[in-house]
Amino acid sequence: MPVLDDSQPIFTRIMERIESDIVTGAYQTDDLIISTTQISKVYTVNPTTAVKAVSKLTDAGILYKDRGIGMRVAAGAREKITGRRRAVFLNQTIDALLAEAKTLGISVEEMIAIIQERNNSK
Repeated sequence: MPVLDDSQPIFTRIMERIESDIVTGAYQTDDLIISTTQISKVYTVNPTTAVKAVSKLTDAGILYKDRGIGMRVAAGAREKITGRRRAVFLNQTIDALLAEAKTLGISVEEMIAIIQERNNSK
């Protein structure tokens, strides 16, 4: 059973999980995603929560409704998701990383060396 991080609302965590499945290629353009009933069972959440997650993804242009069939991945969904996540990473995550490194006395050069070392070990 998938485990969701408790730091955000449940519907947001479900949205992020579906988005991650799109980014990683588990879902391709026009693929059907699992139903809201299945989502509520898999994550043990209220069906209304599953509907809210799917509705927000639809509003964002990530999913579209194929009437009578189910929800499908919209064209360009992967690009929308990666573009948004990339912007958050570059604008917020890196700024937070730099601020914390400065607080701890870690130089940019030291961080770069560690990142390169870890990247090379994978």
